[in-house]
Amino acid sequence: MMKQTSRRHSSKIFYGWWVVALSFLVSFFSAAFIWYGFTAYFAPLVQEFGWSYTAISVAGSFRSAEVGVLGIFVGFLVDRFGGKRVIVIGSVIVSAGFLLFSRITSLTGFYVAFLLIAVGGSGLTSIVLFQVVTKWFNKRLGLVLGIVGSGFGAGGFAIPGIVFLIDQIGFRNLFAGISAWIIILGALIWFLFVNEPKEIGLNPDGKVIDVAVDTSQDNRAAPVKRADYTLKQAMADWNFWIVNFASTASLVTMMMLTTHIMPCMENLGYSRSLAGIAAAGIPVTSIIGRLSVGWLSDTYGRRRMFILTMIVQTIGMWLFIKAEVPLFAALSVVVFGVSYGGIHTLRVAVLKSYYGIANIGSIMGVNLGLSSVLSIIGPLVAGYYFDNTGTYLYAWIIAGVMLTAGIPLLFMMKKPEGEKH
Repeated sequence: MMKQTSRRHSSKIFYGWWVVALSFLVSFFSAAFIWYGFTAYFAPLVQEFGWSYTAISVAGSFRSAEVGVLGIFVGFLVDRFGGKRVIVIGSVIVSAGFLLFSRITSLTGFYVAFLLIAVGGSGLTSIVLFQVVTKWFNKRLGLVLGIVGSGFGAGGFAIPGIVFLIDQIGFRNLFAGISAWIIILGALIWFLFVNEPKEIGLNPDGKVIDVAVDTSQDNRAAPVKRADYTLKQAMADWNFWIVNFASTASLVTMMMLTTHIMPCMENLGYSRSLAGIAAAGIPVTSIIGRLSVGWLSDTYGRRRMFILTMIVQTIGMWLFIKAEVPLFAALSVVVFGVSYGGIHTLRVAVLKSYYGIANIGSIMGVNLGLSSVLSIIGPLVAGYYFDNTGTYLYAWIIAGVMLTAGIPLLFMMKKPEGEKH
């Protein structure tokens, strides 16, 4: 017989909140430099190498494809080995990718560098972070997911800074610096991150385990609850595929817009600095959606809020078709950003509501992985239409139609077991 003890649960602050803070930091770095910051890389690369927008967009598609394919396996790895190891290994690989990025001299080198960044970045995604925090919280899960997800939105604040630093010190020096920062982040995770509360003698939401634990017969994993689905059972459920279609449409349009919003707005006559502010606006305003929608879903239901935010994102996409009008551009950025932030947060909460916690890593991995693989078409479609027609109009119409098509399906979703709304 032995008793689990830890200095970490002697603090008045539940250690789960420190895990949330670290997860926020990881999501911020991932969003700032791997995802949203990509739009700021177009101009310096075109200026130095003369590459086409389509050629550069291929790297963005690599990122989505690699993260998507690997995300399917990452979910299983997190369920098996825990989020800490996955994040640390991912940080090392991303660091190597940015170091190589700082030294590129050819398009092939650019693709190889971004391939490394994408592979490592698959370990810094919401698949990993959300899986961990869902084990730490039950009562305020929507709010917690919103906070962690806000890190992805807060990464948008870095875009004007990335633009400024590229203009001042050049993209090579900036990427070398990012390489060092990512290593420091990995070290913080290694020393401070905890995968789940039972590792330090706690239960979800902060309840201390005071009972003695038998290391032989009684120290066995709790049986899976009846409501907890296996991955195979979840994939046999129609609701899983409805959530996946809606999430894919949301992610494809987000990737399309955030990758090309700066070149699009510059082509419409906006200054580079103003285009950078607009690019930052989507992830920044998504913070509002991540926090507010996550919090509201704790009261009004995950399914209901998921449907509402999908409708709002569709409206935001259609508004951007008139982006040459400053008012419509501003409204689109805000409406699209807020709603996408809500959808990104609610996807995980909805999946947990339907399928439980036991296999949530693998379920999230397949769901987000499939969406990410399919999202490669977004940047490529936008880049193709611009290179061949000189306008992004047709790409934005396709995005609007895709989002609109998902709305009727959402109303076919059944209520999760035990959800009142």
